[in-house]
Amino acid sequence: MKNKSNNLKFFDVHSRSKRGFTLVEMLIAVTLFTIIAFFSIGAILSIFDANRKARSSKTVMDNFNFAVENMVRNVRFGDHYYCGDSPDTSSTNDCSSGGESFSVTFDGVRIIYMKNGDAIQKKVGAGNYENITSPDTIVQNLKFYVFNTASSDDKQPYVIIVIQGYVGNKPSTQTKFSIQTLISQRKLDL
Repeated sequence: MKNKSNNLKFFDVHSRSKRGFTLVEMLIAVTLFTIIAFFSIGAILSIFDANRKARSSKTVMDNFNFAVENMVRNVRFGDHYYCGDSPDTSSTNDCSSGGESFSVTFDGVRIIYMKNGDAIQKKVGAGNYENITSPDTIVQNLKFYVFNTASSDDKQPYVIIVIQGYVGNKPSTQTKFSIQTLISQRKLDL
């Protein structure tokens, strides 16, 4: 008889362990799943946000690069460099200390570049100044350095443009840039 009762106890203990999870075990499992899901969703959302910011910054920087490349093309194929905003198509002027505006004659028309507010502006001939940078691009500093414009020398004229600023509206999403480019006149000045 004793043997029968020992088997019964074993059977009871064994059947009790096969019943399932206890309430505490279930609460711990659900809590761990919730914490892991919370951090996973947060990471996915931050990746999507970073991707959106990167695409937005790339679009603005592409716009800015297009504006600078247009300016470089006009300067490279133009002539009669003038540090300042002279409307005269044949005047020239050096400035080794840097100027706030720059004039160049391109295809017989005077083009003037300058910084106004947070944007780079361009004026073609007798027209009005127009922004060539997007509103999302903040230009903090724009300087033009002009050299060798005198027709009496045998040196090629060139311009150094320095642009500093940032892209983005919020301080946490801003991308700073600093560009310095040297542009020499393509047409030989002999």
